[in-house]
Amino acid sequence: MRRQRESVMVWGGGRPHKGGPPSRPGRTIRAGALPAVLLAVVLLGSAGCGGAGTGGGDRAADGAGAGSPAKTGTPSVSATASATGAGGYNATDRGWAQLMAPMNERTLLLLDLVEDRAADPALSELARRTEVTHREELTRLRAVLRETGAAGTNPHEGHDMKGMVTDDELRSVAGSRGKAFDSLAIGYLREHLEQGILVSRGEQDSGAAPSATGLAKEVGERRAGQLKALRLLGG
Repeated sequence: MRRQRESVMVWGGGRPHKGGPPSRPGRTIRAGALPAVLLAVVLLGSAGCGGAGTGGGDRAADGAGAGSPAKTGTPSVSATASATGAGGYNATDRGWAQLMAPMNERTLLLLDLVEDRAADPALSELARRTEVTHREELTRLRAVLRETGAAGTNPHEGHDMKGMVTDDELRSVAGSRGKAFDSLAIGYLREHLEQGILVSRGEQDSGAAPSATGLAKEVGERRAGQLKALRLLGG
């Protein structure tokens, strides 16, 4: 009997890796939806999810905006990250969990497809193993969200974000067959894994609570291993 899929809200997605699946039109992004400190520390852009004056939203993650100085009005990393609340969590801990949880939720839907329909048995097996760890991570990420008071919030709804699988991407993969299916799935999985490494590195650098930074370390190391395995399959 097939397991019941995760019930998730419609989140944003990201532009695929060069040479991978086709890109999609950008989406309108609300200003200030993600704590700017998190995006600053992980080099995703200086003013958060399409913060005022960015002009490029989350697309800054592609490199041109990486490491650029914070724009006017953006909290400094040191000032915001050092402000801890109940349980020792700071803004970076909360922002990281708010980003990683939907990234995992959306990727679980893709992994479910890949397990059942990949032409390459090795890709199907990798998807199965990755799904197990993503579900375990999601349980712990939701615990962090509860402890920070952010449970049930969705600051990324409607965002076009790198590393998050969209409904359009899922439809594209579901409508493909054989090698075309595998190629699309690999491209989206690669982007997700790469972005997971990046944002988890930022959490380790600027997070405060051991339960969050420790999980970020595990996630980053696990994503690196999964990415290595994916590359052996042509990803």
